Amino acid sequence: MADRVPRSGRLSIAEFDRFVDAQRDERDWELVDGDVVMMTNPTENHEQIAGNIGAPLKLAMDAAGCRSYQGGMRVQRDEDGRGGDKTKPDIVVRCGPRQNRTFVTDPLVIVEVLSPSTMDRDRGPKLAFYKSLPTLRHVVLVYQDQMRVEHYRREAEGWVCEVLTAPDHTLRFEAVDVAIDLDRVYFDVPVLRPIAGG
Repeated sequence: MADRVPRSGRLSIAEFDRFVDAQRDERDWELVDGDVVMMTNPTENHEQIAGNIGAPLKLAMDAAGCRSYQGGMRVQRDEDGRGGDKTKPDIVVRCGPRQNRTFVTDPLVIVEVLSPSTMDRDRGPKLAFYKSLPTLRHVVLVYQDQMRVEHYRREAEGWVCEVLTAPDHTLRFEAVDVAIDLDRVYFDVPVLRPIAGG
């Protein structure tokens, strides 16, 4: 969930980092297509969904020598401060040597749990930014008001979108060899589920 901060001009990552460093409170921020966006507190359903996906990913990534981060790691294109995007997805998976930075430039998987206030931004400029990252193989957008997952996979011919809407549909992260059924994604989340045998 987020609100745009009104201002004039487009910020670079370096300017955004200076802005964040100057803040004197606990508010959290993202940079999306040059716009500074204040993130608001997530709902319980949002956190439950993120945990339902994040927990199995973390266990699998720990065993594979990779890392899974839930809600705390920013993503930017490269190490210089000239870009206009520095986002904070709900889940990020990366492999490779430990870097101990506050951001990653080489994600394999990104998951965003959608909220009404962020849906347009998440499905618009943030998705376009994610698809432009050369290492990224999976972008997952998860709705919290209905059983719906949009899974964007990078294939040889480009990005392909698969829409999952039933409890027995499976979210497959081929790049990291992890699969999670939607029934597990939405465990303990009150969304309408299809009637069995109907």
